[in-house]
Amino acid sequence: MKTRIFKWTLSLFVLFLIFQSVNIVKADDDYGRDEHEEHESYERDEWDDDEEYDNWVDEEYEWQDDDDSAEAEQRTLYQETQLQQSYWNVWTKDTSTFLTENLPFQEAKEVPVEMNGKSESLYVVPVNGQLLVSGEKMAQLFGIKYKFYKQSQILEISNDKEELFVRAGSNAAYENMVKTPMPAKALHFENSIFLPISVIANAFGYRVNWNEEKGTITLKEIL
Repeated sequence: MKTRIFKWTLSLFVLFLIFQSVNIVKADDDYGRDEHEEHESYERDEWDDDEEYDNWVDEEYEWQDDDDSAEAEQRTLYQETQLQQSYWNVWTKDTSTFLTENLPFQEAKEVPVEMNGKSESLYVVPVNGQLLVSGEKMAQLFGIKYKFYKQSQILEISNDKEELFVRAGSNAAYENMVKTPMPAKALHFENSIFLPISVIANAFGYRVNWNEEKGTITLKEIL
């Protein structure tokens, strides 16, 4: 009789230990899962913040026309054709401008850019009658702020008075919140946004000229 009672008591004790072990393991799993989900949620929130800011930029600046009709396509083609005939060194901001001037060179290459007595070598790309340069490099040359949004491929350049938004693949720029046509589309090239040198120079108060004798681009502040 005593032996039976002992075995029965021992069995209950063993079952109790097994039950406790299962609860401990389950609690550990729940804690690990909760901690993992909390970490994932934090990373997702951080990513969502960046995406929301990019989406805000997209919504704030309407880069594409909503009208997809044939008439809109023809109008866009006409405007682009006209824009490609503009001066390479002047941002006329007029879609009806029909001016012609040959580029100082036709091949992409490193070109010295002189400004305020200093010279910086920039890679210049001739495209559709315009000379395109890195917006980030030009901002560094001017000593002003810039930010590149990788997801939207939008470049923001600004100083205390002026602000310029340009998007890769678009021939529109937003200058101080005003949508303005550019003479050529911006390009995403070499991890940078390339845009017509006339656009960024004129936007921030500089006139662009070509020095044939020195083979340099000169930037002179507009008084």
